[in-house]
Amino acid sequence: MEFLTQLTAYHWFALGLILFGAEALGTARFLLGAAVGALANGVLVWMLPELSVGWQLTSFSLASVLATAVYFQVFRDAQARDESLPINQRAESLIGHRFKLGERLSYGKGRVQIGDTYWSVAANQTIEAETNVSVIGVDGMTLQLAPTE
Repeated sequence: MEFLTQLTAYHWFALGLILFGAEALGTARFLLGAAVGALANGVLVWMLPELSVGWQLTSFSLASVLATAVYFQVFRDAQARDESLPINQRAESLIGHRFKLGERLSYGKGRVQIGDTYWSVAANQTIEAETNVSVIGVDGMTLQLAPTE
C-alpha cells in the first residue's frame, strides 16, 4: 500500500489507458469520464509533481465528474431517440414523404419505387406521371397517395 502515497503522473496515465480499454470493451460510456479524468489528472501531476495524494484524488474526482457532465451535455442530442418514428414499420415511416410520380396511376392503383423498395400504391383518382404526390396513409403494405401542389 506504500505505492498509494507516491502516485506519479505515469500511474494516472496508466489508469486512464486502462479505463479507456475497459470502455472499449463495452461499458456504454460509463467509464469515459473517469478515463478522461485520470488522463487530465496525469497532466496535472506531471506539471505539479509535488501535489499530495489527497489533492490528486480530489482533482481526479472533480475532473471525472466534470468530464462526464460535459460529455452528456454535448452529446445529449445525439443520444436522444425520436419516439415519433415507428420502428420496424417502414410503410408508416413514409407518411408525409413527397416525391414525383414516375408513372401514371391508372384507376388510382400502381407501383412506385421509393429508395430501394417497390411499393404498391393507391389513390382516389387517376394521377398522371410527373405529378408531385405525398404519402397520406397506409393500408397494410399499400401506400395511399394524394397529389400535392
